[in-house]
Amino acid sequence: MKKIQTVWKDGGLLVLFMLGCFLFISLNFTYWFHFMEQYMLFWDTKAYWSERIVEIGGLNEYLSEFLTQGFSYAGGPAWIVALLSGGISFLFYGYMRACGARPSMLVAILPMFLPWLFPIENITPLLAVLWAFAGIHVYRCVRLPYLRYGAGVVIVALLYWWAAPAHLLVAMLMAVYELCISAAGNQRRNAWVASLLFLAWAVLLPFVGMRLFWVVPVREAFLSRYLYHPEYPLPSSFWFLWFSFPVLAVLAYRFRKVVWPGKASVRFVLAYGLLVLGIAWGIFMRKNPMEQAYRYDYYARQGAWDRIVEHARQKGVADQDALVYLNLALSYTGQLDKSVFDFPQIGEAGFIPHEPRTRLGLIEASEVCWRIGQVNAAQRFAFVGVLSSQRRVQPRLMQRLVDTYLVNGEYRAAEKYIKLLEASPRYRSWAEGRRALLDPRVCGATDWVAEKRRLLSVTDNPIDPTQVFPSALAFLLDDHPENRPAFDYGMAYLLVHKQLPPFMHYMELELKRGGSFPDLYQEAICLYYATVEQNPEAFRRYAVRPEISRRFSQFVQALSKGTPASLLEKTYGDTYYFYYYTKGKR
Repeated sequence: MKKIQTVWKDGGLLVLFMLGCFLFISLNFTYWFHFMEQYMLFWDTKAYWSERIVEIGGLNEYLSEFLTQGFSYAGGPAWIVALLSGGISFLFYGYMRACGARPSMLVAILPMFLPWLFPIENITPLLAVLWAFAGIHVYRCVRLPYLRYGAGVVIVALLYWWAAPAHLLVAMLMAVYELCISAAGNQRRNAWVASLLFLAWAVLLPFVGMRLFWVVPVREAFLSRYLYHPEYPLPSSFWFLWFSFPVLAVLAYRFRKVVWPGKASVRFVLAYGLLVLGIAWGIFMRKNPMEQAYRYDYYARQGAWDRIVEHARQKGVADQDALVYLNLALSYTGQLDKSVFDFPQIGEAGFIPHEPRTRLGLIEASEVCWRIGQVNAAQRFAFVGVLSSQRRVQPRLMQRLVDTYLVNGEYRAAEKYIKLLEASPRYRSWAEGRRALLDPRVCGATDWVAEKRRLLSVTDNPIDPTQVFPSALAFLLDDHPENRPAFDYGMAYLLVHKQLPPFMHYMELELKRGGSFPDLYQEAICLYYATVEQNPEAFRRYAVRPEISRRFSQFVQALSKGTPASLLEKTYGDTYYFYYYTKGKR
């Protein structure tokens, strides 16, 4: 009966933790993992398997890439991380009991709170930990000591090959296990020898591998190239996670005979209470500051531009990256010339990143350039993004390269990336659809290709839009005044910076083409003729709606009377002239 109660209690703690982990990822980091999916491209070809299996940690990486494909689906990241965390906790609990300790499941769960404190970019480290615990459980199934020692040497070697640095962790776990189980017998000396042997073998293996099989840097030889970005320093959180298991196992064994005071029912409630508090703390306190930007990036990948605008209207805009996506969404949904001042604007950086170097910035720059019709710049940012990605893969930007090459008629270059994407189950159907466009006749007859080609620059345009955004737009509009996305982006930029004379230059050209003027533009026209040029005849040519002109006159009268800005905002806060006179402080 007591054993059943223990199993029920510990099993309940584990299930509760897994549910908490699911909620933590779902509420705080799901869009982060959606974003990271594009940096773990999985190919299901025999050649790719053969390439991975001969590398240090290649099998672990192969499985990581396979599981990461689930990150692109709703709920996928949360389920995967929760199952991995739960599996590690369950195996760690069994390991500590095999060592002779009698810990609560709460102790086994503790290390898996570390990824909550120090969020990981991918699941490769978690899978390596899982490999280590699988190895130690196979090891302890061998009962004969000397045969077990030999099996340990083989397991360390295999885990080094398949899942480095799992071999380092499994060696430490083997050492702790041998010292714990030998304490009650007469094999203490043998246990110390075996422990030192495992640790020395785990440290020596990378140097043997570097000498005989792989030409790699020392860091890569010990940890594999895939655990973290090879160009970034190894985070200290990695060592916290790695050493937490042997340290907790030793502590659990050391205090195995301690009888905690109080009734069992009180300890039961206390354990659940502590776990609930830990889960609640993680969910409510460990917010991802970039959550909105990654959310909008995910919506952009899905083409759900209306969801970006809807979310921004409900929650506001938290940072520059989110604002870039919002303005892009306003353009795609035809609202940029109407609603741009419904949201706080910060100038050029809110329309396109300046000198993008980050992963997200390069994606944003490519997206904006593609939208405004600067195809070559979109291709350049996509290419840089592919080259600078963590594993030199970035399928989303590969898709952009395919599309830009098709628009420019560079079919052989497009075919190269189509082949790469066809080897991935996640992107195969998209790539197969693009393969049909390698036929020039089919490609030229495709609507979206024809539309992009119609707006390609006629003159050579060397201007980088991330350096001088308005000049890049001016080049595009000089070649194709009918390029509506570039036109709206340009007018929004001029209005944000209150540059009314150049704005009116484009209004004059629009008037000659017979174009219409949305309310935002009409408000700016009223403001221009009131502050810069007093010319009623020219003003009438723009057919400003009477209610807009009348409302502007009322605003000017209220402003001349010294009406406080707070009162003006209640009546005129949705107008451009309020933005203009209050310097954008809304």
